[in-house]
Amino acid sequence: MIKAILKVVLGILLGIILLYLFIYYGGADYLQIFGKKTAQAGKELKQYEKDVKDAGSKIEEVLEKAKDKVKENIP
Repeated sequence: MIKAILKVVLGILLGIILLYLFIYYGGADYLQIFGKKTAQAGKELKQYEKDVKDAGSKIEEVLEKAKDKVKENIP
């Protein structure tokens, strides 16, 4: 029981120390850079999503044409 309490207290202290070090060494700058890169990645993924959807609709059109040709050629 005491070991569990010590682990919790040690975890809280370690968390406080890491938070202090993160703030002291410019953590906000890292977060801003990370946020900008994340926003840029989101824009790129959105473009990929659009391209995939466009390709999917083109494939459906080709399949419909192929079905029509098959129906025309099979009596």
